[in-house]
Amino acid sequence: MTTKRFTLCRDAVELPTGGHVAVYHRERGGLCMLDTASHEIFSGFRGGREVPQSWTDGEAPTREAELVQQLIARGLLIDAAHDDEPAAPTPVEKKVNIIQLILANACNFGCTYCFEGIQGKEMSAEAEVAKVDLSRLRSRDEIRIDLNDSMYASKERFEHQYDPKNRHMKAHDAVRYVEKALETSRSAGVHSVMVQFFGGEPLLNWKAIEAVLDRFGNGERDGMHIAYSTVTNGSLITEHVAKVFARHQVAVCVSFDSPTSPARPLKNGDDSTPLVMRGLRLLQAEGNRIAINAALTTSTWDDFDESIVDLAVDVSAGEIGVVVDFDPSFYSRFGTQNIVDRLWRIVEYGRSRGVVLTGYWHQIFQVLLGHDAVAQRGFKNCSAKGAQFSIEPNGSVFACKAGSTLLGSIEQGPALLDAPNYVAHAKLRHENPAFCRGCEIEGFCAGLCLGPLEKKFGAIDTVEPTACDFYRGITRKHIEALKPFEIATFELEPA
Repeated sequence: MTTKRFTLCRDAVELPTGGHVAVYHRERGGLCMLDTASHEIFSGFRGGREVPQSWTDGEAPTREAELVQQLIARGLLIDAAHDDEPAAPTPVEKKVNIIQLILANACNFGCTYCFEGIQGKEMSAEAEVAKVDLSRLRSRDEIRIDLNDSMYASKERFEHQYDPKNRHMKAHDAVRYVEKALETSRSAGVHSVMVQFFGGEPLLNWKAIEAVLDRFGNGERDGMHIAYSTVTNGSLITEHVAKVFARHQVAVCVSFDSPTSPARPLKNGDDSTPLVMRGLRLLQAEGNRIAINAALTTSTWDDFDESIVDLAVDVSAGEIGVVVDFDPSFYSRFGTQNIVDRLWRIVEYGRSRGVVLTGYWHQIFQVLLGHDAVAQRGFKNCSAKGAQFSIEPNGSVFACKAGSTLLGSIEQGPALLDAPNYVAHAKLRHENPAFCRGCEIEGFCAGLCLGPLEKKFGAIDTVEPTACDFYRGITRKHIEALKPFEIATFELEPA
């Protein structure tokens, strides 16, 4: 009988989950569950084991053979003859999947934790719902940036924030920038992209949003599939805005931390809640896809509770995106386990009410569930690692709004993919810094946000260790909470 020898991959990760064991490949994912009998077979390959070649060629003759085939397909069992061979280096992948338009470097809110550290002159509450024109955008003299509070680290980034010519993206420029970005994506074989309307507060520039939606639609005219999303404070949503967003299926993420949090006042200090609720009701009335965007930070710690889930249910939002504080000191101040426990409590409450909590921290688990999902989606949990162009009003391109490294100008088109600063970001799409080698979530986690890394270390290919335990801890919580057959489950024990 012809046999072949297989051994357990050294990248296999095992985590007990009740009466089963969850296993996955720490680079490729493929999370599945094994019962006791299946896990014993899995463990039997630790020192290598011969199996009939008939088990691996064609249809499996037995249930045990079927299990072996599944473990091989997931990369958890490998040919023993190649066990010591080093992995081939992953080539740098130059693909842009997300086009982020910074429509306005201005905001009508004065959030206490804003990473830009920007404040401006006051506005009346009545002005918040008035028709927006250029007079509402901040001039150079009105902008005050606290260098100690801002996340930005580079001279180029500060110059962009101060530049009076970089406050507001003209509608015709927005259209041209998207055309250039689509050309760049197509040049690398990408035919499906997400266009994000971002800011500041993007709805301060509704004219540009509408121009892009009218020009590109679903992307068919340009040989693409285009999906849209926006992150907005919700205060400037009108019935017309809600109708247009619904027509173009724009995913609307409304920032709202808690019904009791004082951390998101208007610039004049007034409570923003009535205006935001008005916007949410308008979106709800038009059947928009709504998500709530909440922040878990030092400023919101005491107010981050189950009430945000109740609000989501009330406004028909099935998802809450939770941004966990970008500041590295947050993790040492509150303690990793406390942060995991606080967040997990709300995750579980959300599940009980049909609301999913997501975020960079949750995307690690999402990617891990799939098999080689990073190759398909183009990034791990941070699109700024080579998968995204964040385009400023003047056409300058950064990796994201929080990043400080200038990549170039969108006018360069496909040539931007060869720009040294872009390539440096794209190298991190698959390859994490050396510090991450051997981590159980290395293949799915891109680490802390680029902004604080550049601020603290002056580099992007580095790691903030204080955040690592949080990412691992919350990922384990998600895995441990799984029930058999919620994911692929292999059972060989008699019924």
